[in-house]
Amino acid sequence: MHRYAMLGVLLAGACASADGLDARMTPLVGATEPALVAAMGRPPDASDAPAPGVTTLQWRWRKSYAIPDRQLAYSYAGGAIRPIPHTPAGLVRDECLAEWTVEQGVATRYRWQGEACAAAATDVGQPAQIR
Repeated sequence: MHRYAMLGVLLAGACASADGLDARMTPLVGATEPALVAAMGRPPDASDAPAPGVTTLQWRWRKSYAIPDRQLAYSYAGGAIRPIPHTPAGLVRDECLAEWTVEQGVATRYRWQGEACAAAATDVGQPAQIR
């Protein structure tokens, strides 16, 4: 039963982080491009103009960290049990992508995806900073 309670807390936390990013980004719909960039807290990491008057702006957040040794597999080597050394396989990489579509200089829609979006929510400006 304790496992299910913990799972419920983790799932609720995941939903709260998604809601947190949405709560920060939804008020930006209708903002001008300069106001959008200012509210996002930094210039976009990538931009594209797929059609005249339409711009796609992308922001990325990345976080990498090693899994603690006690969670890595161990090997039996000549009578001694030793942890397997850290390798790229022992690294976790969390990312978040936020993409905005700007039409005629006005932010019209957004999408986001990734595991690190809770961290991204803290970087996006408060609604009072938008306009």
